[in-house]
Amino acid sequence: MAEVSSQTLHIVARELTNEINEARAALETFGEQQENVALLRKCAEHLHSVHGALRVAEVYGAALLAEEMGQVTRYLIENFAEKRHLAEGLDALMRAMVQLPTYLERVLSGGRDMALILLPLLNDLRAVRGHALLSEGTLLLLNLTSDQQANPVPAAPGEARLTVAQWARKLRTRYQLGLLGWIKGERVEQNLEVLSRTAEKMEQIATTQPLFQLWWVVGAVLEALREGGLEGTASVKRLLGQADRELKRLYEQGEARYADSPPLELMNNLLYYVARATTSGPRVMAVRASFRLDELLPVDDHVEQARESLSAPSVKLMKTVAAAIKEDLGRVKDALDIFVRQGGSQVEELAPQLDLLKKIGDTLGVLGLGDLRDKVQGETTALQAIVLQRQSVDETALLRMAATLIKVEDSLDEQLVSMIVPSDEPAPQAKSEDDIEFRQVAAAVLRECIVNMARIKEAIALSMEKPQEAQGLDQIPQLVRGITAGLMMLGKTRAVEIMEGIDKALQQFVRSDGMTLPPDAVDRLADAIVAVEYYMETLQAGRSDPWYMLDNAEACLRYLAQAELVPRVDHMAPQSDYARTIVIEPMSQTVAAPTEHDRTAVLDRQAPVAPMPPPSAPKPPAAPQASGPAPAVVAPSDRPIDPELLELFIEEAKDEIAKLEQFFPLWDTNPQDHDALTNVRRSFHT
Repeated sequence: MAEVSSQTLHIVARELTNEINEARAALETFGEQQENVALLRKCAEHLHSVHGALRVAEVYGAALLAEEMGQVTRYLIENFAEKRHLAEGLDALMRAMVQLPTYLERVLSGGRDMALILLPLLNDLRAVRGHALLSEGTLLLLNLTSDQQANPVPAAPGEARLTVAQWARKLRTRYQLGLLGWIKGERVEQNLEVLSRTAEKMEQIATTQPLFQLWWVVGAVLEALREGGLEGTASVKRLLGQADRELKRLYEQGEARYADSPPLELMNNLLYYVARATTSGPRVMAVRASFRLDELLPVDDHVEQARESLSAPSVKLMKTVAAAIKEDLGRVKDALDIFVRQGGSQVEELAPQLDLLKKIGDTLGVLGLGDLRDKVQGETTALQAIVLQRQSVDETALLRMAATLIKVEDSLDEQLVSMIVPSDEPAPQAKSEDDIEFRQVAAAVLRECIVNMARIKEAIALSMEKPQEAQGLDQIPQLVRGITAGLMMLGKTRAVEIMEGIDKALQQFVRSDGMTLPPDAVDRLADAIVAVEYYMETLQAGRSDPWYMLDNAEACLRYLAQAELVPRVDHMAPQSDYARTIVIEPMSQTVAAPTEHDRTAVLDRQAPVAPMPPPSAPKPPAAPQASGPAPAVVAPSDRPIDPELLELFIEEAKDEIAKLEQFFPLWDTNPQDHDALTNVRRSFHT
């Protein structure tokens, strides 16, 4: 199911990116025009669309983040007149706007969808609205008792002998002033020191265990803040604000009554942040040891690494860097090529390439690609020796340099992206050149298989539109054998078996005895072909096997195995939607341009052997044929449809219908208009 979700996310990724960019643009504009509440409403609308699409794609971590962002936006709109928590809300929303695309890119690149990665940001968003922090639900199993007991310190000579409740009333004012100054960012160090002294004093005068534990843990959080082990996020500020309210409750109820109802949820959340602190001060270490936090709440290295990956460079940025390096490599290769072709003898002409190679080597070193840097430096040294000796150049040496640079160029994308793409498995050893070359060969094989599949579809579509020009059907067996051989070479056994089934069905379709498949079976054959093509395109893109597409193809082949042949008719085109399926199916890499083109005719589907209905009683239009396994698509469900999701689907469908009305006539008039064809296919796919 996770694989299905990943593939679905790939399909909607572009629209999601557009919606997120629109929401971010509206929020940034609102930051400059904070009186224009319409911008906030626009942002909320885009976030609503993002949330709905992510729910449909079942990327629940990102959907939860989008939901919290939407709720914060609505909260700011509802409290717009008072400007309540406006600065906090805008700060949390902007950080979320930055992390949401990065998180989606992480999932698209093969990482797991884990909402736990986003926990600090989710808590900050919830803190803006004053809602319970999500960490509360994960910490309820903590052992809230420790071996550290309350040990009241006697009053110093000359110090007033006050009760605990009286101390709480006295210290609360000091605590509030320190907290307010710290939240405002004024004299941060001094105000944190005021808070720490207040917590330490409360810890010293406490006579009951719950009160002592609370302020001991608050002191540990403050110590981590002062040492830089925790960030002063909205969640932490809110927790320290709750500690202030505990002081008020203490002097109103008295210590005895207060101890009967200790603030367990506040303790849970404070302990969570002590466990996550990156510093090891004496108070932090003592709290961790006493509450056994390392046992009860171990730091998940995988989660922490995933969090770090959200702040790492994005795949898009790395590909941009790779493109710049490749451009420099291309200049060097071109210079070497021109020098060899023109039989150059003046080695000084190669001198400018030395600086370029040094620049490339330095860039690779900064990026941490030491292996590639060593290769470039080796060729730089060799070229430098040639230039300094001012001797005739050995053409073989220059060709060797060019070959090395080509290898560096070929492996650059993979090594750069692999530095930041997350993986659910331990990081493997550096891939050998053989592994990289195999992947390049596999991509080339898949590319040829996809081209063969496009030719098969073109031949079938042409035979259905113009039966008199069906000579192209003769090449289908050879094309199928090429695809089967390629998949077999790559070890895709299951896909090979499915292609063999498609081969048998195609043999039935191109029979020479006047018999062929019925229209509904032809539709299923089209579905099977499209499923295998999508499978190959997914593999070519470097993603894992989309097994569900092969499941769809197998279901179609099972249906085809039971289909009975019918007499062939000369006007096959109106019998089936196959030709249209061939043209509009998604993600095809090759578009075959027909040599001739007639305007598309809208025809009713009719059974080939059924008598024509009389004109006075027109046959009602047939229901659209379901593709793939029928039970998975049309099985009734007792669950009510979510009105928001239904509204989202309807709005999306209206948008796509409008696009079809715009682009289909353009493509119908000019089949060479590939932009129009791309938009038509995308709309049908959506």
